[in-house]
Amino acid sequence: MGGKGGGGGNPAAEAAAREAARRSRISANIRAVKERFYAVEAEKDVPEALYGSRMKSVYDSNNDSYREVPEQYVTNQSAIDEATNWNQNRPFTESPTAERLTAMSDIEDRVRNRFIPEFADTTTDARRELKFALARRGIFGGSAQVDAEGRFRDRVAEGEREIGQRAVTARNEKMRLDTNLMNNLIAQAQADTERSALLSGIGASQLSNSSRARSAATDQAMATGFGDVGTLFKKINDQRALQSGIGSSSNLARLLGGNQNQSTADLFNSSSKPVYGNLS
Repeated sequence: MGGKGGGGGNPAAEAAAREAARRSRISANIRAVKERFYAVEAEKDVPEALYGSRMKSVYDSNNDSYREVPEQYVTNQSAIDEATNWNQNRPFTESPTAERLTAMSDIEDRVRNRFIPEFADTTTDARRELKFALARRGIFGGSAQVDAEGRFRDRVAEGEREIGQRAVTARNEKMRLDTNLMNNLIAQAQADTERSALLSGIGASQLSNSSRARSAATDQAMATGFGDVGTLFKKINDQRALQSGIGSSSNLARLLGGNQNQSTADLFNSSSKPVYGNLS
């Protein structure tokens, strides 16, 4: 009876080799994904080899002895190896790829182009309305005009800040969506998904993220900040009149020796009370 033939292999070593290959494949796939989202460091120049000569001991079997022979070698091999290894596996930076940077700049431009012309027209109409309102009341050149125009400029600045903030928000939303996409793909790569499946839809997904981020910033119209521009100076005048009235009440109270917090109406009411006494 013959015995069983041996396989001649080492199962443990083979399993370890398969696991090492799997880890290497996953690492390479993760890097391939990240390269679609983040830029890598610049390549290093690989220096040219510099040769030198040295003596080397060589065994001479004929004479059963060692003898010294000249040998040529590369003197800067360590620098060559360092640059080569760097270029083969360049580290990632924190900056997006050039394509993503272009997409984010395009989003900001589109958001600004969506609102700036409309805001400019609204500002022109509001400035004209304020000018007519001041002219109807003949208060050009007065402090009311100066205050009203100052507040008008504040409204314009608020609108410009809102447009800028919307552009920045759209850019940040694009970055957030892309980060979520990258993390999802990395999770798939860690599950040993094929590289072709990982990379095939990245471009289309990034374009979709750009569209979503832009729409979120532009679908909602800006609030109108000039609805009351025609009465802007009137509000200022009313506030001044109120402050003036409060000040007059305080002055009158001091003159009459009353409480400074007492209102003018209270002072008149108190002064109009009948005085009873002996008239004889």
